[in-house]
Parts: sequence; structure tokens; C-alpha cells
Amino acid sequence: MTTRLRSVWVFVAVVLAGLVFGHALRTQFLHSHGAARRHGIARAPGLPPAPIPSSVVSALDGLPVSRVAASDRPIAVIVENHPAARPQWGLSRAARVYESLTEGPITRYLAVYRGVANVPRVGPVRSIRTQFLNYVAETGAALAHVGGNEDALALIPMLQLANLDEFHFPAAYWRVPRRGIAYEHTMFTSTAALRAVTDERGWGEEGAVRHPGWKNGVPPAERPAWQTVTIDFSAPLYRVRWLYRPSTDDYTRELAGRPDVDAGTGDVLRASAISIMVVRRVEGRTPIREDTWTYHDVGSGPAWVVEDGRVIPATWHKATRAARLIFTDRTGAEIPVNRGPQWVEIIPPTVTPSFL
Repeated sequence: MTTRLRSVWVFVAVVLAGLVFGHALRTQFLHSHGAARRHGIARAPGLPPAPIPSSVVSALDGLPVSRVAASDRPIAVIVENHPAARPQWGLSRAARVYESLTEGPITRYLAVYRGVANVPRVGPVRSIRTQFLNYVAETGAALAHVGGNEDALALIPMLQLANLDEFHFPAAYWRVPRRGIAYEHTMFTSTAALRAVTDERGWGEEGAVRHPGWKNGVPPAERPAWQTVTIDFSAPLYRVRWLYRPSTDDYTRELAGRPDVDAGTGDVLRASAISIMVVRRVEGRTPIREDTWTYHDVGSGPAWVVEDGRVIPATWHKATRAARLIFTDRTGAEIPVNRGPQWVEIIPPTVTPSFL
């Protein structure tokens, strides 16, 4: 082979190697850039691929949760608060709890659990009422309950909620009879049993849900020595007190004059932030003549946000049934809340909380 021909072959080989190497670099760039876009990670051209965070912030309580668990649909359970049902199981493990009057003087809870939660026993579980459905919708949760009022049951498909009614999925629930306790106070479930149903039905994943602005608690030097918040829902058996703890910058809960304890863990229920909202309600009858309440919680109204040993006068806003509940201060700015367990107390205009 002549020297000239050898030079030509060398030149061709170099060009081909450059093309292959350039294609490989381009493929790597597009792959890493696409991953960055999917995970919302900004990346400047020419820099190595940015690492994908292994955890994100939970939309329910602001605490870190793995990316895999963050995509799991939350589980919401209706837990009763009749004195015969106390102490309840699993409430201390909920990321968020909504409390509202349901029948006469009796309140009931909507306990919402993050996808990562593994709570072996939750309950007693009771029936659904309309006043809780809009909060299930805003969290994107699957709803666990034992039947419900006719108007509430009719709304569930209209709101396109994942419905874990015990009447449809009895294998996810069980009875724990107790001597002297009425049958209706004995139904329980677990997050694992409910999660099995959502996975089987293809309801296991949920898209991103908007969340409030989270914040850290105030420094110890800025915490007051004490604070007490009292909510007289009705009779003394349903009187709630939240007691501030400056050492941990959170609140413990009393019910009917005693510490409100989780039967499963022995822990007193606590909250990092408590939002209290005044919601107008109207009494009525369902098509099958059941007594019911219609709560006007789409719109806005007076409220308070309690955290860091202080109370912030607020206004609640809910633009639609599925819109996120927002609390704003007197300037109209949304109030950031401390990370950790969240409680939302829903009271009618006839109930006035006290702050000491």
C-alpha cells in the first residue's frame, strides 16, 4: 500500500471514530437531560448529570418521604369518636386528621395516612358523611369507611373517589368484639389491607397534590412557656384541649379532660400545627329520610392557625370541592405551617374556640 493511500485510510478511520464518539455523547446527554426534566431537576448544558434526590417532601405533613412512597395514593379512614370507641387505634400515625361534628353532639375523624405508613390497626371505622368528602378529594386519598348516609354515598362516584367501602371489600376489615361494647363500635382495618385493595384495583398511584408552604419551628428562645386552645364542640365528652409544649414546639391533645391516647402505641395524640375553620352548615334529610348536615366548605370563612405557641387569625379558602384548603393571614398571604402531624378542626358558627 502506498504512503498516500495509507494516509487516506487513517483519515477516514479518525473521522468515523469521531462520529461514533459524538453520537455516544449526544445519547448520554439526551438521556440524562430527559431524566432531569422528568424529575424537575434543572441542569445547565455542559455539566454532568445532576443527581436525582431520593426523597421529597410529603404533601400531607411536610416530612421527607421516598420518591416511590410519594407516588402512592394516601389512605383516608373514617374513625369514630363515640365514648364507647375510645381509645381509638392508629390516630397517632396519621399525617393529617380532620375533625367535625357528625350526629348530634358526636364528632368523627377523617384520618389520612401517607403511602409509606404501615399501621396494623386503625379504627373503629364508621360510616362516611358529606362533610368529609371534599377533604378526601383535596388529598387524592382512597376512602375507607363502613357505608354512609345516602347523600354521601351518592357523592363518592360524582367526585371520582377511590372507594374502599367495607360493603364492597369486606376482606380488608375485621371485627374485634368487646364485652359491653355495641357491635357498631368494633370494626377495624389496617393500612396494609387497604393498600392491597388499591393495588389490586389499580388505584395505588396518585399524581402530585399541591401542599401548603412548610416551615421549621421557631427557635427555643422564641417559644412561650405555655398555650392552651380549647374547643367545646358540644358536651363535655367532646371538649378538646390542645396543650403547647415548648420543649418540642408542638401540642398534645386532651379529650373530655384526659390525655387523648392511641390504643395501639400508647402515645398521646399530638400536632405540629392546628388549623381551626368556621364552616356554616344546614340540617336536612336524605332521599331515604336520614338526618344529615350540608357543610358549606367551598368558599371562604373565618379561621385560626395555631403553631409555635401562638394563634394567627386567618381566613380559610376552598375554591372547589377538590381544591386545596388554604389559610391566609390578614394581608392575604398563605400561612406556612410547621412540618409534622396536622389537625384541622371544623367547627360551626355556634362554637367559639378559646385561646389562653
